Amino acid sequence: MFQKWTIVALTAIVLVFSCTAIMASTNTMGIAEKQTINFTAPTIVGGTVLPAGRYNVTHQMNGQTHVMIFKKIGGKSEAQTNCSLVPLKEKASNTEQRYSTNAQNQHILQGITFEGDKATHVLAQ
Repeated sequence: MFQKWTIVALTAIVLVFSCTAIMASTNTMGIAEKQTINFTAPTIVGGTVLPAGRYNVTHQMNGQTHVMIFKKIGGKSEAQTNCSLVPLKEKASNTEQRYSTNAQNQHILQGITFEGDKATHVLAQ
């Protein structure tokens, strides 16, 4: 009898931890807490020129303000910018980056939609 209750208790604990891990990977806004992005050319993010390369993108809330932080993988380049989340009707099926170009022909990141997210990011300029 004791062995049965031990198995039930252990199963319940594993289930709680599994559910917590799943819930932590996406938040109430329907976006993943951490993503990666690749810039094939120098790109302006929040007024900072980031060299081409691969970046970790994390999200932070400052009060009601949503901030995206870009950190170069294996490097020191970093930028952050405020952004707005625009809900999508369904999860994004692919990752998209949207740019404009300035007078110096530099890419300026305007928005990002990450595959699997339920919202698109519109960056402040």
